[in-house]
Amino acid sequence: MENVKSEKERAVLNSETVQSDFELTQKVYETLQNDCFINHEKIVVRVRDHTVYLEGMVTSERERNLAYEAVTDIFGVRNVVNYLTYPCPYLVSHSA
Repeated sequence: MENVKSEKERAVLNSETVQSDFELTQKVYETLQNDCFINHEKIVVRVRDHTVYLEGMVTSERERNLAYEAVTDIFGVRNVVNYLTYPCPYLVSHSA
């Protein structure tokens, strides 16, 4: 009977410690919003099986990398797929 009780206790413990994809999505948005170097307004976040997908547009490669690093550090995230894009600096016209 003790073995059954410990299995139930483990199941409760696992359900409390493992974040759902919805909770991770909220945490990712919160993390991006709290980083003053990341313009989060054009970033879309999707989470499936603890893999985070970042999609949308940022202003630079540096901002793209900062978003990736910030999300990678969140507890519960197993993988980050970075689909964020930024304008190519060589194609931007410089009018004088």
